[in-house]
Amino acid sequence: MTHRQSRTAYFAIFLVTGTTFGVVGPSLPLLAEQIGSTVAGVGTVLMFYGGGYLTGTRLFVRGYDRGWGNRLIGVAGLLAAASFASISLGQTLTALCVAFFFFGAAISTSDVGCNTMMMWERKEQSGPSIALMHAMFGVGAIASPFIVRVSDSLAGDAVLAYFFCAILAASAAMFVLTRHSPEDPHVEVRELHGDISIKQIAVIVMYFFAYVAVEVAFATWIYTYGTRIGMPKIQAALLNSLFWVGFMVGRFATVWLAKASRSARPVQIGAIANVFACLVMLTRVDVLLLPVVFVYGLATAPQFSLMLAFIGSRIPLSGKMTSRIVGSAGLSSTVMPWFVGQLLERVSLWTYPVALICCSATVLVMAQIIEAKLPRQLNASV
Repeated sequence: MTHRQSRTAYFAIFLVTGTTFGVVGPSLPLLAEQIGSTVAGVGTVLMFYGGGYLTGTRLFVRGYDRGWGNRLIGVAGLLAAASFASISLGQTLTALCVAFFFFGAAISTSDVGCNTMMMWERKEQSGPSIALMHAMFGVGAIASPFIVRVSDSLAGDAVLAYFFCAILAASAAMFVLTRHSPEDPHVEVRELHGDISIKQIAVIVMYFFAYVAVEVAFATWIYTYGTRIGMPKIQAALLNSLFWVGFMVGRFATVWLAKASRSARPVQIGAIANVFACLVMLTRVDVLLLPVVFVYGLATAPQFSLMLAFIGSRIPLSGKMTSRIVGSAGLSSTVMPWFVGQLLERVSLWTYPVALICCSATVLVMAQIIEAKLPRQLNASV
């Protein structure tokens, strides 16, 4: 099997993951009708998804360091397909919570696997491939609302959307199972240098925890922030759309950035741009808010994949280390939107951009520490 065939399989997994994950949000009202609950009540499934995601990063992903590779990614894809199919058939909140728990575990396992396998396969040239792989997630997420809309129009529920995504997930899983797993190229390097220190791990985890807060908390509450400062609902909805448009442009630009620079400088520039964007948001000037949101999305997009590739070029990343990174991202996506929402709802509007400024500043500081302190254990021949 060629390297290109393996990369294509990982791209397919991320494309399908973006599609399935993106279906969840727009389908929540339909799921509420399916089980006779409120949207707030059915929202409980998101907590179980987060629990499953964290469970997957702690338990299943150790198999990558044992050589399970594409087999584990494929099995995770099949589990995601089965979970998604069962979601469309669930008639109680308990049944949906169980299905979402296993769906979260499957997604985190495949997330860790695709990122780890791509770095093992591409080594120091992994940056552009990782950037394009993460861009595929966004492409799938953009298409997902239309899938839910078609299902609702044809059947009056989300059953068709969930079955369609289940078929996509199963197909991608079978595709990756036919491909040869790359081997860990860093075993000897890891044995020679040992693991990085707890302090270094903490800095890396803190970076990704803060980054996901910058992305997810912003996207979750920007519409609410817009309406609370007096913008019409249509214009506030445009804020959310502009963020994702900027984010997608940034994701595809990341492919070029990964080729042009192997330093953490683009990440630091993006974090600084995020801080300035939030400072402008504090002015609450409508005419400035629209372009600022686009710039915020553009600046945010490269910061995950570029930093992951940068770290992978400095140290021999194992499945265990990648699981810590993905796990911190999953924890942040579960906790931080809730925390920022509490500040916005219970304290004041100004806390929203200020909280984002704090998170962006943390990303900037952690990126500087990582670039300065992370030892270079790999060489060009690895």
